[in-house]
Amino acid sequence: MPALGDEKVNQVMNPGAALSGDWLVPTVITVVLIIGVVAVVVALRERHHHRRREELQAQLADLEGILVRLSGNAPGVSAQADSETGSESSITDGGFAPRGPLSTAISIIRSDLGPGLPGPDRVDLRATLFVYEELDQPLTPTDLADGLNLSLRSLQRGLSTSLGCTPRELILAVKMREAKRMLLEDECRVQEAARAVGFDDPFHFSRRFKTYYEMSPSDMQARRSRSVA
Repeated sequence: MPALGDEKVNQVMNPGAALSGDWLVPTVITVVLIIGVVAVVVALRERHHHRRREELQAQLADLEGILVRLSGNAPGVSAQADSETGSESSITDGGFAPRGPLSTAISIIRSDLGPGLPGPDRVDLRATLFVYEELDQPLTPTDLADGLNLSLRSLQRGLSTSLGCTPRELILAVKMREAKRMLLEDECRVQEAARAVGFDDPFHFSRRFKTYYEMSPSDMQARRSRSVA
């Protein structure tokens, strides 16, 4: 067993070893705390994004319901829409539950039978309508603004006020919502759903879909099949 004097001599001769021993534990604790704080921040941010996506999807359901009701304002239009889609569209739980292509309602709104586009003050409705019309195109916020004859800044301000989202978030939300409907109700293949909502690469589509819904398209279809069975 070394004498106390020998230990003091070793500390003097090797100060680096003493310092490393003194600082090792506090350094490890600090690193662990930083990692923990970062993990909590990331988890809270992801929870916020998830909640925001759910809120935006609920708002989209309300907007789709308004568009369908607009398409039925003209006499005889609802019956025509049902005969074209082969089924009815219903408003349930405060939102629109598609029972066929929403494009039927959109075509009626655009035609002479319907009441026309929503007013210029309803940027949320007009933007949603435009994205659905151009669903199979890789839209950008600038494309959306140009299609509505608005400046990008005006579009951003209008959507922020009405929906609390950006143009890019709205475009993605509409595409993911319709892709989910196609996969579950129309039982489309993943490649078909990807092309229908403007994705040339089905693998890119699958990654975006999984990030958005926290489930891959194929897994969602498989879960639906098991629940039906």
